[in-house]
Amino acid sequence: MPKDFKQPKPIQEGLRLMNQCPVCKGDYRADQKNILEQKNEAHLVHITCPHCSNSIVAVIVTTPVGLSSVGMLTDLTAEDVSRLSHRGPMNEDELFASHLLLKERNLSEILSERK
Repeated sequence: MPKDFKQPKPIQEGLRLMNQCPVCKGDYRADQKNILEQKNEAHLVHITCPHCSNSIVAVIVTTPVGLSSVGMLTDLTAEDVSRLSHRGPMNEDELFASHLLLKERNLSEILSERK
């Protein structure tokens, strides 16, 4: 191996492997992949497809035997994921208030007011 050969960082290799949108099968661009957070060998990643605008949020973990990842489709933006990832779980009062709100009003009506 040449002396100037640089081994890619595991997270870069993980991002390289995540190269295709699961919805439209279009190729992701490198600038669409956002590393939002890192803790030890785990990385929280948000990717938006430049072709269909669907997004995924994934966790990529580097282990001694290789890379592991789990992801899901989301309607959250990278900013939403960053903001919500630091929020604790709902407490009982918040849960009850949500229940009362949904009992009184339609969810689509509530969401349309926030846009």
